[in-house]
Amino acid sequence: MDSYSIISQFSYPGLFFLLILGGIGVPFFPEDLILIACGVMISLDIIQLVPAVLISYAGLIISDFMLYWAGRKFGRKIVTNHRFERILSPAKLMILEKKFRKHSTLIMLLGRLLVGFRAQVFLLSGITRVSMIKFLIIDSFGSAVVLSIMITAGYLGGKFLESVQTGMLYMEYIVGFLVILVVILIIIYLSYKCLIKGNNSSQS
Repeated sequence: MDSYSIISQFSYPGLFFLLILGGIGVPFFPEDLILIACGVMISLDIIQLVPAVLISYAGLIISDFMLYWAGRKFGRKIVTNHRFERILSPAKLMILEKKFRKHSTLIMLLGRLLVGFRAQVFLLSGITRVSMIKFLIIDSFGSAVVLSIMITAGYLGGKFLESVQTGMLYMEYIVGFLVILVVILIIIYLSYKCLIKGNNSSQS
């Protein structure tokens, strides 16, 4: 079952659950695609704008904080755990940590904006014990930007598809009308030919 089907079936709880899964790095549930699907469903009136945006925003913040909290609680030993090693290996930790200590604010902001870099940055933020308030402020801003872009893209995409479908429906009506018109004209023409032929026969 894909993200679109889950959101359609379970509505807002499904949307929230998928964003949590995507946020903590569960495969097959990328956050961006879920947000785009959310925008499409808003455009089709399957879900409503305000609750969908609020739930999506909460899902992003909570999933990010879960990774931050895990890094803060378990520290560097978390990279030796098989569940987290694929997200942030010891080798990646050594490379990123040097840059992170110099540019933590910029890297945390980019971490929210760049696909494939998020979970690593959030774990690293916790491992290096970045202030919780600082993390939440930066992540809240970055999440708002991502949310706005992805949901807007999905909404516009949904409206475009809807207009295409509407246009195709109109085309079907036009083609149907033209077919009926041609049939009527043929009938009129044949009737006229028969009438002329009948007149000619009677005159002769």
